Amino acid sequence: MPFTKGDPRINRKGRPKTFDKLRELAIQIAQEQATSKGEPIIVNGNFVTNAEMILRQWMKDPKNQEKFIQYAFGKVPDKVDVENKGAIKITVTYDDK
Repeated sequence: MPFTKGDPRINRKGRPKTFDKLRELAIQIAQEQATSKGEPIIVNGNFVTNAEMILRQWMKDPKNQEKFIQYAFGKVPDKVDVENKGAIKITVTYDDK
């Protein structure tokens, strides 16, 4: 059903701000200390965060290893196959004034 004048479904205030609140909550939870059975998790003598535990799990899971590497080092470039069947001539002209 299309909108009509004065329709209460129209969002005049723009995008709801609740998504920003959800993102803030997710970041807060990710930064919390990770626990197992109520005890903090310690790796190499350091307490770890929930975000670190997620990344450590990704590293071990073959389905998520590519995602882990992309977060750590950036996306692997896609191979671009370009065949050059002849010489390419490029001319650069400078306008000196």
